[in-house]
Amino acid sequence: MEGKTKGIVEELIETFSFARELSYKQIETLVDHSNIQEVPAGTVIAEKGSYCHGLALLLSGKLRVAMSSEDGREVTIYHIFKGRICPLSAACVLGDFKGNTVTVTAETDVKVVWVSRRFLAQSFVESEPFYRFVINDISNRLFEATEVVDSIAFVPVRKRLAQLLFSSSSGGRSPIYMTHEGFARELGTAREVISRELKGFERLGILTLSRGRLDIKDPKELEKLTQ
Repeated sequence: MEGKTKGIVEELIETFSFARELSYKQIETLVDHSNIQEVPAGTVIAEKGSYCHGLALLLSGKLRVAMSSEDGREVTIYHIFKGRICPLSAACVLGDFKGNTVTVTAETDVKVVWVSRRFLAQSFVESEPFYRFVINDISNRLFEATEVVDSIAFVPVRKRLAQLLFSSSSGGRSPIYMTHEGFARELGTAREVISRELKGFERLGILTLSRGRLDIKDPKELEKLTQ
């Protein structure tokens, strides 16, 4: 077995719980039916309408999955972290869709294992722990996605922004390095709306704004706005 393949096998075993339920030979087969992609932060690894390369397993880093409108606005559907799959890539493969419906961007340097349709089909009978892991992750992310839709439809922008600020700053303890455009993409709204709300928070003494950085000054008051 080549050193590179052996290294990927070992990374899979360390990162994914399903891999520890498979035999070494089964994991080798998975790697043989996969492509490995390593890209730097900021790289778009899948665009809306592009071909589905397979099921994405994230070995390292963080991915952002977003949908966009015709006028260029974006909304973050979810983030993918190390040890998780991209459920829409799974749906694309399982449903035999030809094109992606979302844009997937590397928020950090990432390493992705793209598992082929052929292996996913074989896993029904040959690698049940892998298939079970895929189905469970799809189910969990479906509920997360419905929460995003519910939030956009029924929760005011000010409250959603306060929640994002509170979580991103570790409860107000850490600075946040994000542009107004970045906040707008996360929440699915216009940059002007975010700028207005942030300046309102600043006038209340909750935070201070500087170029590319935001500091929480009154975590307790911010927490009240999240409720």
